[in-house]
Amino acid sequence: MKDNYFSTGEFAKLCNVNKKTLFYYDEIGLFKPEIVKENGYRYYSVYQLEVFDIIHTLRDLGVPLKQIKSFIDERNPKSVVKFFEYKTGEIENEIKQLIRKQEIMSNKIKIIKEAEKIRDNIDNLSIEEQDEEYLVLSKNIDKSKFPYDSEVYANHLNYCYNQDLYIGYPLGFIKTIDDLYSENDYAYTYYYTKVNKNDGENIIKKPKGKYLVGYLNGSYIDIPGLYKKMLDYVKTHNLELIGHSYEEELINLIAVKDMNDYIIKVSMQIKIIDF
Repeated sequence: MKDNYFSTGEFAKLCNVNKKTLFYYDEIGLFKPEIVKENGYRYYSVYQLEVFDIIHTLRDLGVPLKQIKSFIDERNPKSVVKFFEYKTGEIENEIKQLIRKQEIMSNKIKIIKEAEKIRDNIDNLSIEEQDEEYLVLSKNIDKSKFPYDSEVYANHLNYCYNQDLYIGYPLGFIKTIDDLYSENDYAYTYYYTKVNKNDGENIIKKPKGKYLVGYLNGSYIDIPGLYKKMLDYVKTHNLELIGHSYEEELINLIAVKDMNDYIIKVSMQIKIIDF
């Protein structure tokens, strides 16, 4: 045969598929060899390579063979453009979802590594400068419900998922200054989720500034002890609470099997009182 024709085996090798795939496509009328000799030998033209590549690409994208056959049988410039524009839109959405999933995994890695770094100094309190962050807030929590206001909790998570706001950060808890001095050790005003955008419903800015930071290695049931320790530190080190306290789980059931192995970070916004 001439140089611009290939046997079934040669064509299959060029296209990186099994010969059985070509036989099957021929059988269902999807993609036939350009020449079939009297002895049954089949030959494909070099000009068919691009057509096969499109078929193979659509197959990789999950398009059913029946739909591909219909597309190939009825193709014309207008229908090809329309179909490719539709598939391009689907691919762009898939890419966005993959990027979001990659971001979720990256943030999980970052959070767990942060927790592992502080494990040896977990009992120490520190004052650190924190950058501003964007948080989406839940509705107000019913403070009489323990350990969670399940309805507000679920509605908040659903909102974050439905709005594509979830990027891997765990659910956080906000205590106002009134909550911190409340007789209810488990009083919280909001749940929050850290996000990477600054516009949208219920999105607020966590202020940049100084924060007193403490950690707990244990269950959230034990968290009141950390808050008491931090409030005592505020009182004895010339500090003043000027904003919310932000509580977040660095290590939770994603990384450990026992809730008593949680690592929880608490950041209280403060200012240093000068005398």
